[in-house]
Amino acid sequence: MSQPAAPGTRVALLVAGGQVETLQASPLIRTLHAGIPGASITVACSPDAESLARALEGADATLGLPALDGGRSPLRWLSAWASLRRLRFDIAVICSTAPSVRLLTYLAGIPRRLGPGGGVTTILLSDRVAERRHDNRAANWLRLAHPLGIASERHHPRLEPGPEADQRALVQLHSSGIADGRLLVALVPGTGHCDVSGVAPEETAWTPERWAHLANQLAARHGVGIVFVGTAEDEAAVAAAAVDVEAPHADITGQLDLLALAALLHHCDLLVSGDSPLLHLAAAVGTPTIGLFGPTDGRRRGPYGEEHRIVQALPGEHRRGDGADGLMEQIRVEDVLAGIEASL
Repeated sequence: MSQPAAPGTRVALLVAGGQVETLQASPLIRTLHAGIPGASITVACSPDAESLARALEGADATLGLPALDGGRSPLRWLSAWASLRRLRFDIAVICSTAPSVRLLTYLAGIPRRLGPGGGVTTILLSDRVAERRHDNRAANWLRLAHPLGIASERHHPRLEPGPEADQRALVQLHSSGIADGRLLVALVPGTGHCDVSGVAPEETAWTPERWAHLANQLAARHGVGIVFVGTAEDEAAVAAAAVDVEAPHADITGQLDLLALAALLHHCDLLVSGDSPLLHLAAAVGTPTIGLFGPTDGRRRGPYGEEHRIVQALPGEHRRGDGADGLMEQIRVEDVLAGIEASL
């Protein structure tokens, strides 16, 4: 039975994981902010996701806790416990099933603790919601608002990069000479942004030849301009793909921080990427995406919403650690083009 939260409630929303998980929590953050009048919503996340959390709609404050990044350091855990106890939250909403996070909120003395059910430590939760195994995590986490008496859900993620980030993005885009009114498709050949726990980044990579073929086909069929993005460590992967690209293209790899990159993606018409926070960053600024998923589950980790499409490799005969010669090799350019042409 739901028990509505009182106006002015202090809510800590804890997200275990990295940037992907923090961005997936965006619909829940918006839902809590709209559903509890006068509530103060503090997003507690890993430090590398804190800059993104600050820009999420509905986040009143952020708290970077290294203990939430998946590590097992007792000192980090104790520091997180001290921070949560000192701030005296009324409610903890836990976007995780990790026993350590449940224990953290329990020992921090937070009176009401909501989270997905499952496992022995579910007993530490005051309210639990059944997790649907094959649902997107954003959809599962949205249901955590129901015990608080919130029926109206905000399904779309929202992030506001800000005017300074937008200006930096526009300078890069216009200096490339490609922003001339044509459709713009952002491609991510590298894996520098990948933050999948337990999976080597190279296992989520697609071959440079396929990225080049995709770029050339998009230009030939739709007259699009290609924008390559990624981190500085992706420069070699982008160069390997770009050498065979005949289409008009711009390389902005490593030139922008995350918020400016979000602003850049807002000015693009589509993003194509492997399992990466960039898929969620694009979704949060309203840009449709095509996600290429091999060793990870696109249904759970992909962007939330009907405008985003997943191309998922099917489990078969492959050797773990084979990188693009494993599961990702199953994804054909034609499969990706079919998804794109349904979006453009």
